[in-house]
Amino acid sequence: MKYLLIVLAGLLCWDGSSQVQPNLDSLLLRSLQSKDSSAYYFTQAKKLLKSPDDTANYFYHKFFEKDANRKTDSTNYFADLAIPMLESIDSLDRIRKIYERLHFQELRAGRYEGSLNYAQLALNTAERLKDTARMSLHLSDISIVYHDFEDYSRGVEYGKKAYQIMNEASEVNYRYLIFANNATGINFDDWGMADSALYYHFNNLDLLGHMEDSLPYTFIFNNIGNTYLKQNKFRDSRKYINKALELNLRRGRKYNLATNYTNLATIAYKMGDYQLAKNEFILANKYANESESIEKIRDVVQQEAWFYKEIGDFEKALERQEAFYKLRDSVFNEERAASFAEMETKYETEKKEKALAETRADLAERELQVKRKNTLIYGGFGLALILGLLGYLVFSRQKLKNRQLKKESELKTALARIETQNKLQEQRLRISRDLHDNIGSQLTFVTSSVDNLKFGLKDKEGAIPGKLSMISEFTTQTIYELRDTIWAMNKNEITFEDLQVRISNFIEKANKSRDNVAFNFQVSENIPADTTFSSLKGINIYRIIQEGVNNALKYSDATEIKVNVLWKGDQFLLEIIDNGIGFDIEKIERGNGLTNINKRAKELGGTSLIDSAKGKGTRISVQYPK
Repeated sequence: MKYLLIVLAGLLCWDGSSQVQPNLDSLLLRSLQSKDSSAYYFTQAKKLLKSPDDTANYFYHKFFEKDANRKTDSTNYFADLAIPMLESIDSLDRIRKIYERLHFQELRAGRYEGSLNYAQLALNTAERLKDTARMSLHLSDISIVYHDFEDYSRGVEYGKKAYQIMNEASEVNYRYLIFANNATGINFDDWGMADSALYYHFNNLDLLGHMEDSLPYTFIFNNIGNTYLKQNKFRDSRKYINKALELNLRRGRKYNLATNYTNLATIAYKMGDYQLAKNEFILANKYANESESIEKIRDVVQQEAWFYKEIGDFEKALERQEAFYKLRDSVFNEERAASFAEMETKYETEKKEKALAETRADLAERELQVKRKNTLIYGGFGLALILGLLGYLVFSRQKLKNRQLKKESELKTALARIETQNKLQEQRLRISRDLHDNIGSQLTFVTSSVDNLKFGLKDKEGAIPGKLSMISEFTTQTIYELRDTIWAMNKNEITFEDLQVRISNFIEKANKSRDNVAFNFQVSENIPADTTFSSLKGINIYRIIQEGVNNALKYSDATEIKVNVLWKGDQFLLEIIDNGIGFDIEKIERGNGLTNINKRAKELGGTSLIDSAKGKGTRISVQYPK
């Protein structure tokens, strides 16, 4: 498309070259070198926009042009235009890149809520792309935001997540492992855990061997030096920071240079070289201001305040400390009056001690200044108290509202659950009535018809009456099983007592049908009195016992059958035991009876075990939770 050629020409040829460079980062660097020609080509491109794709890509490139020139309002404007249009053409990676740059813009300005929001949006987009490497990258970005916001525990948490997701990826990219370790390490460092910080920094030093070019990773050396500085190992610290400085001077990274010179200035005054410290602070301020990073500017100012306090220049120390608090308050948007008052009072005390030799009039004037400042401090405290009280009242009101909403939600949920249960109960009753009135009556009619047909046959001894008797018995048994099913369906829950009576009735009928078999039904006395089952569990327990007893009656030639319902800890144990002929478990082919028992045991959430041998009877055990 003509548009794309012109846009690329505008982005790629800002230095007067006609050679196309495909790398977007290098294109943006060229845009900073030659702004006039880029404006010309963007103007020409705008005339040829024909499709939504063209317009989306045009806004995308304009966004990066404004971002490269640190024009915040214009950057946000073109982001708002580009993102919905890129979304409409499913250009997710470009959306991710926009969110990433907006994250850095907000982070640089110290607007941490905005920075965290855009980093999270970039992470969400990477997840939509299923791009593991970029997911790790943006988790590291979030870790850095928490670090700059001084929430180090969360920073460590996200740094470790970033490392884990990349380390477990099918294709490991060591670049993102380094970023994750860096984020985790600096959080541990400022959290006061130097040993943990050094572990991650030196791990990065090992990972550096996997990279073809170590120049982009100068922060590793600075971080090691920074941690050694906190441990007062000044010579080791200086060695690593000078290594980082050497590489950063070649790259011209102002943010990193500000860090290096701040650390070198701190080392210098800690080692007593105050003039060198002043020189290093000049360079630290220069690069911090050029980087436009609130964090870097704040770090330099804080270190300068401590430096001037160290050399006894308390007036300069107070000046830098006040500047630090202004920067900090602009970033964190919270009252810092208590810390400021403590430092200010201490400074005034030291000044008064030095002024004891001065004239009484000068001392009186200083005391008056202290009183005035104390008045402001007390007023600040009073204002903070009022704001705190208002905040508490708003919080309490919101908390009460949330509780009310929660109760309303719980009530709606309970009503919906009751309504659902009522509908299910109505459905069960309807189905059970249909089974009883229709299928039950039809099966009864079939039984009656078969009996009448058998009675009406002339040949009473032939094969047909026998077949008819089998049909009648099968139909009668089906009616009994249908009644058992209807019994279970008519109940929301079945008590253990109700189930026990049902089992007893079944065993009693079985006992009457076989005079030569002795039945023994045993129930544990320690079964909790309030034990209940769902209708499905109840009918499964009943059917397991029914299947087991019927199998024993049909195949075992047993003279004794035991049915035990036992309570073992928090588990039920069903046992059907006979003294019959038994069978070889390895050789016998399981029929429907044993298969049904195993299936019903699984539906109960339990297990089944068949133990038998020829001549030694059979034991069927089913264990399941309450």
